[in-house]
Amino acid sequence: MGSIVVGIDGSEGSRHALEWAVTEAQLRQAHLDIVSCWEYPMLIASEVMWAPPPNRNDLVAAAATRANMFIEQLQLDETDLSFDVLTPEGRPGAELVRIAAATEAEMLVVGSRGQGSAVEMLLGSVSNYCAHHSRCPITIIRPKPSPHA
Repeated sequence: MGSIVVGIDGSEGSRHALEWAVTEAQLRQAHLDIVSCWEYPMLIASEVMWAPPPNRNDLVAAAATRANMFIEQLQLDETDLSFDVLTPEGRPGAELVRIAAATEAEMLVVGSRGQGSAVEMLLGSVSNYCAHHSRCPITIIRPKPSPHA
């Protein structure tokens, strides 16, 4: 049995990527690794200030909560799909590529764009990174068209 790695960030686009990956994993009878990365937030201030460091456990919990929200919405616990939730620390693109290589995944699935600030871009930084660095095939899921389009 092979595996599929899918990256999620809590965005609607990543939910569509997860839906697609679930269907593909079921068709292939593959294991699914649901990856929700986290990083220490960058603090930028115009004046010198002290800010307490973020709590690592809170950041891990937030990443797991994002994944669990989608798992509940899609009712994955009620299926026979084999899946794990991974919450690595690091830049999402690099972590997704690393996990896909380490697990010898058959495929890496990402949304075309997520929670980045440049939402007007056709391809987000994570999907762009994965497309250029993944050793396995990659599927980039575009958002579903708006009913008003």
